[in-house]
Amino acid sequence: MIFFKYLFIFCTFSVVGWILEVAYRSIITKRFVNPGFMTGCVVPLYGFGAVILNLICNLFNPITSNYKIIIIFILSVFLLSALEYFTGYVLLKLFNLKLWDYSDRKFNINGFICLEFSLIWGFLSLVFYLFIYPWINGFAYNFVTTNIGIFSLGMFMGTFLIDLCVSINLLNKLTEYSNQIKQTIHLEKIKLEARMNLKKKKTWNAIYPYISTNRFLRDKINKR
Repeated sequence: MIFFKYLFIFCTFSVVGWILEVAYRSIITKRFVNPGFMTGCVVPLYGFGAVILNLICNLFNPITSNYKIIIIFILSVFLLSALEYFTGYVLLKLFNLKLWDYSDRKFNINGFICLEFSLIWGFLSLVFYLFIYPWINGFAYNFVTTNIGIFSLGMFMGTFLIDLCVSINLLNKLTEYSNQIKQTIHLEKIKLEARMNLKKKKTWNAIYPYISTNRFLRDKINKR
C-alpha cells in the first residue's frame, strides 16, 4: 500500500500545483493561463516535489532537535531546486523547449532555477511539514485501502497517461518546429501566439492548449 499512498500524494499535489500555477500566472498576466505542457489540470513537477517532501518529513519527523525546521527548509530548497533544474534541463535537451525561464531574475542558474523561487519552495515545504504532513499520510493510507480509492486512482492515472501521450506528441511537434526555426521554444509564448492566430474563443483555447497549439504548429510547419 506504500506505493499507492505515494501515488495518491503525487496525483493530489499535481492538481494542487496546477491550481497554484493557474492562480499565480493568471494574476501576473491578467488572463487565464493553463500552465505546463499537459492539457489536463495537472503539473507533475509539483506531484514529484510533494513525494520528495513527504520522504523528507518522514526522515526528520522523529528527530526532536530544535534545528529540525531549519534542516528541512535547507534540504527542501536544495532537493526541489535540483528537481526543477533537472526537469528544465531534460526538457531543453530532449525537446529544445522551455516551460519556464528565470534568466531575467537575479541569481539564476541557466534560467532553470533562481534564488527567489528556490526560497519560495523552501517556505512552501515548511507549510507542507507544519500543516499538511500531520494528516496527509493517514488520509492517503485510508483512501487507498478502499475500493473506491483504488478505482479513483486508476481512473486518474489512466486519464493522466492518455494526456501524457497526447502532450508528448505535441512536444515532438514543438521540437520539429524548433529545429526548423533554429530557436528554443518558450511554451507559454507559443501558446499565446497560437490563441491569437486561431479564430476560437479564448477560454476554449486557454483550457485546451493542445487543440489550439497543435493546429497552430501544424499550419506553421506545413507552410515551411
